[in-house]
Amino acid sequence: MLDKLWEVRQALPIYLLTATIGLAVSCCFTLICPHVCRLIPALTTYGKAADQLEEDSLVARISVPKKWFKHFYALGLLTLLLCLHCIHSLIYNPDFFPTISIMFLTILTRTYSIPPIAPSTAVLALLLITFHVARRLYETLFVSVYSDSRMNVFHYIVGIVHYIILPISIMCETQGVMTKKEIFHVSIDDITLTQWAGAVLFWVCNWKQHQIAEQIANTRKGPRGLIRNYAYGICFGGWFNLVSCPHFLFEICIYLSLLLVIPTAYVYRFVVLFVCVNQTFAALITHSWYHKTFPKYPKTRKALIPYVL
Repeated sequence: MLDKLWEVRQALPIYLLTATIGLAVSCCFTLICPHVCRLIPALTTYGKAADQLEEDSLVARISVPKKWFKHFYALGLLTLLLCLHCIHSLIYNPDFFPTISIMFLTILTRTYSIPPIAPSTAVLALLLITFHVARRLYETLFVSVYSDSRMNVFHYIVGIVHYIILPISIMCETQGVMTKKEIFHVSIDDITLTQWAGAVLFWVCNWKQHQIAEQIANTRKGPRGLIRNYAYGICFGGWFNLVSCPHFLFEICIYLSLLLVIPTAYVYRFVVLFVCVNQTFAALITHSWYHKTFPKYPKTRKALIPYVL
């Protein structure tokens, strides 16, 4: 990818690359020298890792409740349903998209004579992402137990933008959407074995991440499922015996598995890069917080990747 950076001229790749670099630099400051500028840790932490910053009046003014995570998934789900509606309409009316919409999608990625994503592949990818986002919305509403912890407005805005552009990054490179086709053909027979393997892996990672979300929530619940406290604790068992943030690990795996479904996508690669950097630094910051907060925190436990990182 590095040898083709000169090709990154379009809106979505430029935004994603800029956001990734900015996030990486800011998180490095947070991990290495957090006291140099108190604003930087405020912009790169949320939840438990940001609680120690709550006394700063500036931080309080630029933060929102962490439970607002549900807005990410609600808006993302709405965008996905709109995209699926558009594709459904294209099947019956190949001229469904007005010219101005095609022109807007064109500026988001590089110019193609033939877009890289086939219609059937796009439908499968969008359905998988819809399942993922709907699951995360369900968890924020009915599984997760949020305390009064906060997240900064910058993180909130970036999260909303991410879940809106995620399906659009696929739509803007789909054949029949970016270029007119007489017949917008969608068939299950067009899906390869590799793509089905990616879909299965995507589902498995979602299932594991859901189990971990329930495990985290149960640290604040009693035997009958009633909330007993909002304090932070240490999770044990399963993947938590190996890493501090297995939910971040499986988030990365979810996005990587989708690459098997849409291997020819261009913009989505930048989405994956952003997610990998974001989740890695979030895990490192959270891991550091655990060690500072709990003196007897397991020393052999890694932050994100078992036995490695």
